[in-house]
Amino acid sequence: MGPIVATKLHVPELLAGRVSRPSLVAELRDAVGVRLVLISAPAGAGKTTVLASWRADPAEQRPFAWLSLDSRDNDPVRFWTYVLAALRTVAPDLGAGVDDALLSAAGDLTELALPLLVNALTSVPEPIVLAFDDYHAISNADVHQSMDFLIDHLPRTVQVAVAGRSDPPLALARLRASAELLEVRVDDLRLSTEETTALLNGSLRLGLTQEQVRMLRERTEGWAAGLQLVGLSLRGRANRERYIASFAGDDRQIVDYLMAEVLDRQTPGVREFLLRTSIAARLTGSLCDALLDRTDSARRLVELERANLFLVSLDERRQWYRYHHLFGDLLVHELSLAMPDEVVPLHRRAYEWHLREGLVAEAITHAIAAGDHSQAAELIAASWLDFVNRGELATVEAWTRALPPKLAESDPRLCLARAWMLLVLGRPGDVEAEVRAAERGTLPGPLADGSSSVASSAALVRTSARLLLGDVGAAAQSAALAAELEPDTTAVWRPHVTNALGMTAFWSGAFEEAEVAFTETVSAGEAAGYYAAEIYALGYLAVISVERSEPAEAGRRVAAARALPGRLALGEHWVTVMVDYAAAELARAGGELREARAETEHGLNIARRGGLRLDTAYGLLALARIAQQADDTDEARELRARAQRQLAACPDPGFLRAWAATEDSAGQRSAAAAADSADELSERELAVLRLLASRLSLREIGNELYVSLNTIKTHTRNIYAKLRVSSREQAVARAREFGLLGTGRSPG
Repeated sequence: MGPIVATKLHVPELLAGRVSRPSLVAELRDAVGVRLVLISAPAGAGKTTVLASWRADPAEQRPFAWLSLDSRDNDPVRFWTYVLAALRTVAPDLGAGVDDALLSAAGDLTELALPLLVNALTSVPEPIVLAFDDYHAISNADVHQSMDFLIDHLPRTVQVAVAGRSDPPLALARLRASAELLEVRVDDLRLSTEETTALLNGSLRLGLTQEQVRMLRERTEGWAAGLQLVGLSLRGRANRERYIASFAGDDRQIVDYLMAEVLDRQTPGVREFLLRTSIAARLTGSLCDALLDRTDSARRLVELERANLFLVSLDERRQWYRYHHLFGDLLVHELSLAMPDEVVPLHRRAYEWHLREGLVAEAITHAIAAGDHSQAAELIAASWLDFVNRGELATVEAWTRALPPKLAESDPRLCLARAWMLLVLGRPGDVEAEVRAAERGTLPGPLADGSSSVASSAALVRTSARLLLGDVGAAAQSAALAAELEPDTTAVWRPHVTNALGMTAFWSGAFEEAEVAFTETVSAGEAAGYYAAEIYALGYLAVISVERSEPAEAGRRVAAARALPGRLALGEHWVTVMVDYAAAELARAGGELREARAETEHGLNIARRGGLRLDTAYGLLALARIAQQADDTDEARELRARAQRQLAACPDPGFLRAWAATEDSAGQRSAAAAADSADELSERELAVLRLLASRLSLREIGNELYVSLNTIKTHTRNIYAKLRVSSREQAVARAREFGLLGTGRSPG
């Protein structure tokens, strides 16, 4: 994840003269038993103010983890990364492992990342409130699905509060039915006569009569933003009665009429400032200076806030602001009407400022808004890999969709970016079409991924896609082409090439060639700080050491790989799969079958989530070997069958097909040996075996057969040895398999 925008985690500052809402705040504060507090109302109803007032209430003891949302948060990984950042403002050490899961999550976040987050929240000792402002900015169904998961599994110490302009597509009906939802709607937010008086005659100091206050509240229906606009329009007017009677009061008229009134009553300098700066989502002095070609914008922002012109402070130092969303939308609309020729130049200035400040995502947004699609394409081409590596796939996808189709389809860099995204999303079958589009296009600028040509980058993405599909032979061809096109052993891109060579050699069964390639990756990766490639290579090298019966070297390589993920939060990333498998084989060789199983299952889960067919089949076969060693032939047989089904979907699984056949043969020989041993059971052992299938204890079995407990234990040990099992349950299962629980069989 890139730098966190700290202002998104700050509760907006409450103006000193705001209207107090003690009864509404008390209702929110006292609803500690509900999972979700929903504040849903149109723009300008006072949602953010009420949410911030609740947090600021002295009687509310719970700390608030606050997140102000915007359209960029529709990327699920970005969304939950910011949620983590918000939670860490109140619980700094919360959920270290969640970062790993988010970084490696290409699909369903509820599979790993969200369960880990829920588990982390259960360890927070004190109650907290997780507050989302402007949730209406979220339209991504995956975000809503993961929010439902979080709310459904919240520990009782955590409450979620959501404020937005419309009801979110969450499971509100279910929460409502179980009395776990508190709803605050527009009628609840309307200002009462007393609150209207406090606003107009208190905060705005208008000195209106009670009748005038009553009439204005009636005309605006207590709409907070409308009353604020009315108040600003009334300042300095002599004939207030005529003005108050001049509008009917519906929202649209207030917006159209009073906005013009408020803007027209500002000085030309203030009006120009408001309109020209309205294109920016967040404002700071230097940005406004760039937009208006002036040097005093920081002071002007403070003045506008003091004048109650719908400016919201985003930090305590008064450096960052935003317009109230309703006011900002209206300013943008007015700008398009009053200064249509200025919109594009302003977005260009905003693009240049954000680019200078290193705020790439914002710069791309403004370049697209300015219609400078070639500039946007250049930025996307230069930065997409950083965002993909952070897991922000939806962000890059949205950028490419915003470009004209012909531009996106003709720029090889963008086609390759989409190809790599499809890989990370687990859609390798769709990669080839994007690669071919890249090969047809004309390169308009340098490649940002480090490769020397479209052809070499295309060869590498093809290699990865073919390996994901389980086509080792085809992957070896494209890896060899990539190596031919990228001969520079000192290039930053080199670890990608050597890993491609190493993977295709490994799965082909050429372990010596794989070791040479992966050893180069480790050296180059360490020198370049490319730890993900280094971890990946070390995992394969450790497996190769295991296969050569070099446990000391394998252990060293596993330890080296596991010392690296902490630098990158890669503990749940697919680059660690082979590290887990190697550690599992070391444990199995040492007789630590429980540890071996845990290591293998962890790697297998990561491989399955990443859509790694070969790695998944390898893990299933390794797990079958562990089950066989534990004398659980049924599980071993089922695991081998699952591996065979996985391999059947692979066009060319390399050496795995022969390994799977060998494991099947070994399993069949083991089962035959167990059957032969079963024939050696004595009559007394058969009698004990039949009673082991009952619920009788060993002592009770002894009583049933009129022998001592020690004698029964001796018979049981002999049964286990002859059936090649290690537990009573396994012995009974094996006996059923061989038909030994009937009454007619006698020992051979």
